[in-house]
Amino acid sequence: MSNAPETCLEFDIELRWSDQDLLGHVNNAKLMTLAEEARIRALTQLQQRFNIQLSLDTVLRTTQTDFLRPVMYDGSVKIFIWISQIGNTSFVMQHELHQNGHKCVTVEAVVVLFDPETETSASIPDNMRAALESVAA
Repeated sequence: MSNAPETCLEFDIELRWSDQDLLGHVNNAKLMTLAEEARIRALTQLQQRFNIQLSLDTVLRTTQTDFLRPVMYDGSVKIFIWISQIGNTSFVMQHELHQNGHKCVTVEAVVVLFDPETETSASIPDNMRAALESVAA
């Protein structure tokens, strides 16, 4: 059962043959790559939906992952993403990876806006905050 709110973003991501191990399970490191792919798609979609023109550099500060059941090399995974917390320079993204109607993996990621010139965190602009709030729970 999903904990994703109705406002979450949803992505279907095809699995690749190289994602699997010898038992046909998707490798745990590859699952993190799938979560990353969904996270990038989510941020891109929010930027487009809210017409955010400025470049938003982000860095991943921390992640916490729970592997609840194996993901098998078989088609695709459905990934739900939403925001659970928004701070001044960072936000927390929740990810659920589902396969065949089962929740298989959850990922919590702290994402920080980053200024590459000063190599420090940057404040979340108001338009980005509004975008994040649109998928917040």
